[in-house]
Amino acid sequence: MLHVPHILLPEANWKEWAVIACDQHTQDIEYWRRVEEFVGDTPSALNLIYPEIYLPLDENRVNKIHKAMCNYKATLVDHGACFVLVKRAVSGSERTGLVVAIDLEEYEYDGSESLIRPTEKTIKERLPARVMIRENAELELSHVLVLYDDPDFSVIPLNIDNPVYAGDKVYDFDLMEDGGHIRGFKISDEKTIWEISERIQAPGLLLVGDGNHSLATAKSFWEKIKGTVPDNHPARYALVELVNIHDPGLTFEPIHRIVRGVDPEELLKRFNARIIEAPSIETPSIEAPSIEAPSGNSTTDLSVTGNSVTGNSVTGNSVTGNSVTNNPAADNPVTAHSIGFITKERRGVLIFDNPAHDLEVETLDEVIDGYPVEYEHDPEVVEKLGKEPESIGFFLPSLKRSEFFALIKKKGILPRKSFSLGKENEKRYYLEARRITQ
Repeated sequence: MLHVPHILLPEANWKEWAVIACDQHTQDIEYWRRVEEFVGDTPSALNLIYPEIYLPLDENRVNKIHKAMCNYKATLVDHGACFVLVKRAVSGSERTGLVVAIDLEEYEYDGSESLIRPTEKTIKERLPARVMIRENAELELSHVLVLYDDPDFSVIPLNIDNPVYAGDKVYDFDLMEDGGHIRGFKISDEKTIWEISERIQAPGLLLVGDGNHSLATAKSFWEKIKGTVPDNHPARYALVELVNIHDPGLTFEPIHRIVRGVDPEELLKRFNARIIEAPSIETPSIEAPSIEAPSGNSTTDLSVTGNSVTGNSVTGNSVTGNSVTNNPAADNPVTAHSIGFITKERRGVLIFDNPAHDLEVETLDEVIDGYPVEYEHDPEVVEKLGKEPESIGFFLPSLKRSEFFALIKKKGILPRKSFSLGKENEKRYYLEARRITQ
């Protein structure tokens, strides 16, 4: 399942080198302009990736990426065959990960029976452009996060005091654009690598949390060439960061929805739901409304408090500030769903007493999939855009990490943009590289 990659890293200018995932800040051109200005002429991963804000694909830009890869080969340092233990401190917490390579023969992007599985539907139409970049690429960098289920922290201890793990520091620096601080430790000891590889087999299942389309691109390219190259060709493997789903530094964030260019009142009428409405769009402080839920049940809710829509739980007939207690992974989950909304004229909560789906995101997407939907992590941005004319914002609750693996085993894959691993500034930065040619 795991493969030991030959890791390439720069010698200096770490802050300029490391750049956030290409699928972030897709509506914020100023972010990428700041990055370009900060990097300047310094060697940077920015020159090796294709930020999605610049799609559709520009062949000249792709050629520049391939040329930069060729030029950078001479400047990157080969640290040999190793794993890299990553400690990322951001937003007041620290996340531990392990950079490895996975065997793409164990991964299927359109199936749910493989050992390494996607968590959301792969949009195959998005792959050809990405494959075009990869097929002439000499280097691979990765923003892929792969989750494993290890509540006992047997694979990587929660508190790493063993000097074997921290004995060979390869980087230690601040990331640009409020990305926090990151440290990396090379693990090249064969016994330690073997032990980690054996322990990762115990959970049995690896789930792609971030970067599924990048991993699907690697798989698609490998399937295209594997009949013409040796079985151990570097392109058979893909660089990823493994993260324990129980790591306290890993957060599950909802991805909210915005629909623009519509009559929000007409769209609201399409929902088979009751509406609990806030008294006034400008009311500075609003008590959580009373909601009639099925007696004795408890399920996810979003209530209007102050000027924001926040996640709470519905218990009995009232909204409380308790944690979410519904379990969509169970055989008989409770059925009530609640989804917050905001328009120029009103805000409130849609209550679905008997939804046809397990998850709120499915209930919402069933209605809005036919509209031009924008996806947003920041609820303040949703509030701002939702209050614009001919617009409506929808607020979704977070998925529970304790139920995540069971949910995937039950459902196979989730709808697109069902969750986010952390906020935008917490996403993985491109840092480690490896060769994918012989």
